[in-house]
Amino acid sequence: MKLNRIGIILIACALAVITLVVALLVARQQDSQAAQVRVKGVALARSLGGIPMAQLDDGKTAGLLGALLAWHDDGNFAYATITDVGGRTLAEVASRGAMMPHAPLPPDAAAGFGERDLPASAAGPALREFYGPAADRSRGTAFVRVGFHQPRYAVLARDVSFLALLALMMFLVVPVIYLVIKREMAPLASLHDGLRQLAAPDQPAARANDMREMVAGMQACLTQAGERIARLEQGERNSTADNRLLQYGSKKLNAALHSLPDGLLMLDPGGDVTFVSGKVEPLLGIPMNALLGQPVDSWCVDPALRSLLARYGSDARNFGQVNHGRAHSVEFAPANVEGRQLSATAQPLNGGHGTMSFGTLVVLRDVTREHLARQAGNDFVAHVSHELKSPLNVIGMYAEMLADSDEESLRVESLNVIQDEIERMNALVGNLLNVSKLDAGSMSPERNRVRLDDMLRDAHDQALARVEGKGLRMVLDLPRDLDAVTIDKDLFRIALNNLLTNAIKYNREGGTVTLAARNEGHEIVISVRDTGIGIAPADRDRIFEKFWRVSESGAPTVRGGHGLGLYLTAQIVELHHGRIAVDSEPGVGSTFSIHLKSAPVTTGAAVL
Repeated sequence: MKLNRIGIILIACALAVITLVVALLVARQQDSQAAQVRVKGVALARSLGGIPMAQLDDGKTAGLLGALLAWHDDGNFAYATITDVGGRTLAEVASRGAMMPHAPLPPDAAAGFGERDLPASAAGPALREFYGPAADRSRGTAFVRVGFHQPRYAVLARDVSFLALLALMMFLVVPVIYLVIKREMAPLASLHDGLRQLAAPDQPAARANDMREMVAGMQACLTQAGERIARLEQGERNSTADNRLLQYGSKKLNAALHSLPDGLLMLDPGGDVTFVSGKVEPLLGIPMNALLGQPVDSWCVDPALRSLLARYGSDARNFGQVNHGRAHSVEFAPANVEGRQLSATAQPLNGGHGTMSFGTLVVLRDVTREHLARQAGNDFVAHVSHELKSPLNVIGMYAEMLADSDEESLRVESLNVIQDEIERMNALVGNLLNVSKLDAGSMSPERNRVRLDDMLRDAHDQALARVEGKGLRMVLDLPRDLDAVTIDKDLFRIALNNLLTNAIKYNREGGTVTLAARNEGHEIVISVRDTGIGIAPADRDRIFEKFWRVSESGAPTVRGGHGLGLYLTAQIVELHHGRIAVDSEPGVGSTFSIHLKSAPVTTGAAVL
């Protein structure tokens, strides 16, 4: 009876699974049909929207829309119509028995193509409608409306055989499972029958005693086996737990050591490497397998590091006498990694009271940034001192000339030179203040939506005053429909002024400075082009560095400047999430291009 109940349960479960699978397949089929309706609806609406209005004259509409209907009709098509703003039908085609509902179009129908669901009504079933404006507006605004019937749950004829075959295969699995269960339970059923016979009152006494002894022995054997299995399982669990704890602790320690930002080397008392962290290879440029198990002399090619490790003797006695447990550090440039500065600290690993040595721990730290910061600080002081000393010397010289001479022309010339040098120092101080704000992260742009064409015209007009008397020509090239941008107007003026100043300063007599802008997709590109001396290829990668100035004809330029303008410009552009690029050819000129994201048009947004 129990096996029979199991068989009935298996049959019921199989039927439930078959029903669920068929339901999921039908639901997926309905979703697939809905997706196809959407693809066809969007394609048909856009196709009708692109038809010229001239082709909708009498005599042409039926054939054109009929062809579109024949191409898109898969049984779900309801109607396609073109109406004017007042709702008057200009052209229409519909499937048999379908009627276009009288629901008005949404208010935003003229803004672009859209879709909506129309509920079922007395006039017909539920519909999926696709709408949008017609491209040709020679006869006024027109709208395209395309309707499809909502797909219903149904099993297509072509899928009936597949579903039947799937159900049959799943149902045939049930007898196989039943036979397997019956075969596995046969010994238990035989034992159950024997126990039932033992419990019967009409069994002979001798046979009953034999059966009782057999059952008692079996029970004792099973009890002992169960206890032994339980002990073995408990021991295995304890051993597994201990091993896992040890592995976890070892892996955690290794992960912690490898995740440290510094590189770690461990040397045994004889000087051989016993541990290498993952950061050592990129720091020293030496593979890990070339370090492990090797003495220092076989892999260390840096004299400073080798000298540091040589201070630790090859045996424990020498180690304790020479180093007394103290750490020593050295800074060096690794021979295998260019442009990097490292600090190595060697720390002895002592036992209790320094009586035993376990080796040496070497910590390698990348101090390139600190090294460059120190060097940059020294260079900064030297640059600022030089840039301030030059105009002060000029001012002092012309001040002496003013004191010693009463000639009016010389006094005017001296005052003009002094004024120019004062403006130069003011510009230097202003740039230094802006650079310090950028480096400190205290400069936060106040972005507003700005009319870029007005801003570029102002920058062009200001540059015109600077080219007077220099034989240069200013050109402004702006399109009519230049998009607006979201920027900090004051900061961006500084960037534009720096680019225009350089274009004027490094131009040739009779040259041209062109300020242009254009729309490129979702970007606006602002370019400043000159016909000056150009930039050598070796200098292009460094022109945006602080205090860097290009060379002219292989010698340092004497055209003035502090080497901060392009650095400041690049930082301002980066603050606006843009990018700056340079294209230059020596002797021909340079073009600096700023790429910014155009500001989207929003209703009620203020434009400065």
